[in-house]
Amino acid sequence: MHYTLSDYIVDLVQNSVEAKADEVTVDLYESQDKGIKVCISDNGCGMDDKTLARVRDPFFTDGIKHAKRRVGLGLSFLAQLADQCKGSWDITSEKNVGTSLSFSYDSKNIDAPPVGNLVNALVTLMGQPGEFELKFNRIFDDDSWAVSRSEVADALGDLRDAQALIALRKYLRSMEEELIENKKLFEQGGIDKWVK
Repeated sequence: MHYTLSDYIVDLVQNSVEAKADEVTVDLYESQDKGIKVCISDNGCGMDDKTLARVRDPFFTDGIKHAKRRVGLGLSFLAQLADQCKGSWDITSEKNVGTSLSFSYDSKNIDAPPVGNLVNALVTLMGQPGEFELKFNRIFDDDSWAVSRSEVADALGDLRDAQALIALRKYLRSMEEELIENKKLFEQGGIDKWVK
């Protein structure tokens, strides 16, 4: 089970990459009044209507990505999160075109997961092997920042290199730090409590 929103995002983006997507876009909307909404879209292999209808069943897995796995709990956990936190979720897909997934929830709900370490999550995703573009948009009310894997690779070089990943972490941390400071999201504890 996922502990933070960042864990969900990592899992879902990895699913897109495993589905042969070479472009994945993540939009993370956060609002003090409206809660959290995440939209993830990809141009991967997609699903036909029959498979799409079955992905909501926790006892269904295609058996392709994980040959020995007999259940697919990822979307079940997502559905549970949305249900527990007065939210919603939806998935659409077209074979050989791609998949779009969105979910939202009340971030003030007692069962809502924290955002978690978004910086580490993005470093993990940007540094994973494979040729794919990842575009990440972080929006909080009227403030935002964005990053793409191709821009980062152009600026820092090989994202498998430790020095490149250290520089990426510093950059992402500064973007998130500025967003948090600008919005005064947290009353005490400082940025280190949230993104170290």
